[in-house]
Amino acid sequence: MGLRKLLASVLLVSGLTLFGGAVVVAVDGFSATALDGPALGGSEVQVSTPPETANPINTNPINTGKVEAVWRAWMEQHAVTQSSLAIGRKGAILHSAAQKRRPDTAYPVASLSKAITGMCLNQLLTDGPYSWSSTLADLAPEFAKMNFTPARQMADVTLTQIATHTSGLPKTLNYGKMSTHAVNLSSQPTMARAALKEPSNFGPRGSYVYSNANYAILGFLIEAMTGEPYSEYCNDRIMAPAGAPQAVVAGRMSYTAGYGGWLVSAEDYARFAMYWFNPAQPWMQTPARFGYDKGAHYGMGTYVYPTQAGTFVSHTGRWTHKDPRKHNIGALFFVRADGLTVVVNWDGSLDWALYKQLHQDLRDAL
Repeated sequence: MGLRKLLASVLLVSGLTLFGGAVVVAVDGFSATALDGPALGGSEVQVSTPPETANPINTNPINTGKVEAVWRAWMEQHAVTQSSLAIGRKGAILHSAAQKRRPDTAYPVASLSKAITGMCLNQLLTDGPYSWSSTLADLAPEFAKMNFTPARQMADVTLTQIATHTSGLPKTLNYGKMSTHAVNLSSQPTMARAALKEPSNFGPRGSYVYSNANYAILGFLIEAMTGEPYSEYCNDRIMAPAGAPQAVVAGRMSYTAGYGGWLVSAEDYARFAMYWFNPAQPWMQTPARFGYDKGAHYGMGTYVYPTQAGTFVSHTGRWTHKDPRKHNIGALFFVRADGLTVVVNWDGSLDWALYKQLHQDLRDAL
């Protein structure tokens, strides 16, 4: 624990030095069958068939060499020069590969952080008086610990609506008067407070709109409910049991915390995904009983597709800066209904269509 805290402190100081105050950045994800949450002019593409219907599970032994070849061909085609890949099943890493970045070294995963937050809150709810159907009004005592009261208009919003991006919050927040005095408008606490206090952010419940603010709220709530820093609690409760204790919220984007701040290696993220999205987990067997919305196909930080073969989950992450001199990254993961897990991360900003291409190529190779 001491070494991890020291590393986090060093990286956090480095991040503040490099970035200072507010940054123009997009952190987004997309569905396995739909390009949702486009960033900086992206577009949405809807594909109607769920993953395992369109692409049945291949029961033959996994040809990891073929998967790696597909990944390398994709990199070459799109001029991706740094990337790492990990493939796992039943808690074991079957294969990993590197292209100028080690698969056992932590890199930013952007919106793949949301799955960690979703699992962290899910475990917290099992030990406390709240559930995914609890409203913000129910959670008033927890917000009070942070000296904060959400606006009356948001009192009826449930944790499930927040976790599934159906809370009515917009993709881009309006900060109102907060914009004149906040140090960093993209920080988890600032975003959470603006989302729950500024009336111009309040929209109709039930419609799916991918918004980082939802997971800023969940990360903020985890800190309120536990009395611990988000990163320490979720690392101890979620990443350490999965065999990924070196994962950390740190570096230049650490302030995005629950919605985009984690640094995790490809291998450790695969361990996290294999552990928490194991087909035997209750939320994989009956997603509707947890923080899940059938219409949005989203739940607890991932896109979720229940099928006859089981449940398929996936997510992507991207940081896109308008300034090309600043860091841009990408990542994706998916867990098949049989538990087979694939994780890829890379350096560079790519269009969402290229994420979808890689996702499909990897699934075809399996």
